[in-house]
Amino acid sequence: MKFNMKVFMKKIICVLLAMLLCCFAFAACGGSDGNSSGGNAEKKADPAKAIVGTWEYENGGYTYVFNNDGTGEYVGKAFTYTVDGNKISILYDGNTAPFETEFSIEGNKLNVKDSLGDDTIYIKK
Repeated sequence: MKFNMKVFMKKIICVLLAMLLCCFAFAACGGSDGNSSGGNAEKKADPAKAIVGTWEYENGGYTYVFNNDGTGEYVGKAFTYTVDGNKISILYDGNTAPFETEFSIEGNKLNVKDSLGDDTIYIKK
């Protein structure tokens, strides 16, 4: 039986390609969509949970307190709130219409759009 180098090289290339495809297939099963329970460190925090806590205006004097049960307080005035994605709706006691705005949280900073649409930064305490 004669050794054929071309056939041998084709077999080697096929085996290497199959191994490479297997590597890609296993890497694609990493669960990085944020829904897996594999301890993915890059999961985004739930905004409704991330907002819970005490936040003080970066220049001092004004403090938001968001409780886990959807209640809170701002400058001594009680309110209830709901979060839907990056939008928050705050209904102050005694008011009939809620204050609705966008917000974002990065680290210990809460950025809330005020009634004029300007950014207002609060620091988590």
